[in-house]
Amino acid sequence: MKKRIALVLAMLMTLVMFTGCAGSSKPTAEDATSYVQAVLDLMCTGDYDHSVELSDVEVGKEGEVREEIVQEIMSALEGEAGFTEENKQRYSDVMMKALEKSNYTVGDAVETEDGGFDVKVSIMPLDIFNGADEKLNMQIDERYDELSAMSEEELQTEVMNMMISILEKNVESPVYGAAQEVTVHYGLLEETDEEEMYGISEEDGEKLGELLFYMPDDGTEAADETAES
Repeated sequence: MKKRIALVLAMLMTLVMFTGCAGSSKPTAEDATSYVQAVLDLMCTGDYDHSVELSDVEVGKEGEVREEIVQEIMSALEGEAGFTEENKQRYSDVMMKALEKSNYTVGDAVETEDGGFDVKVSIMPLDIFNGADEKLNMQIDERYDELSAMSEEELQTEVMNMMISILEKNVESPVYGAAQEVTVHYGLLEETDEEEMYGISEEDGEKLGELLFYMPDDGTEAADETAES
């Protein structure tokens, strides 16, 4: 489950790339930082500063962006043992809340030679799976006799129930990894006779998306964990 989710998370920003419209005037450093802030806010909270013009977002339908992201995550888990319709809804809710708990800070923009701007973003990855394996194994040991009496289908569903319950608690009391800095470039993406389109590349978008959640692949915990106060 972790590996499949991690692959989708790395693609988050690519799935919902937004192009900022700067018209015919040259963008400013403020335009660059406002754009990056707006994209992250929209993806994580479902809303953003509407003074920032995002060409691919329809006013009134901002929430569809996060729904699209979560649906992609759910699709990656299709066929997972014990993933009933009820569990799918619970997991979808967990991922929505996890996006809302994302911890990021958009820094200043520095102009570059191409007329664009480099924008620094500091992200503290949310460790949604913090201690989940250990907690699940402990619960299975405690309920061994009860679980052993279940059919294979019942067992798979109950184990999935237990895992989702652990993730729900983790999201309610979030733990974050050490802050990591990433620099994305805001620049000219497309030019027509009518306007110039500015934004960030898909590659830079992936940099942001893959850092939002901490996804260990070796069973380790996040370093320098910090609980939300």
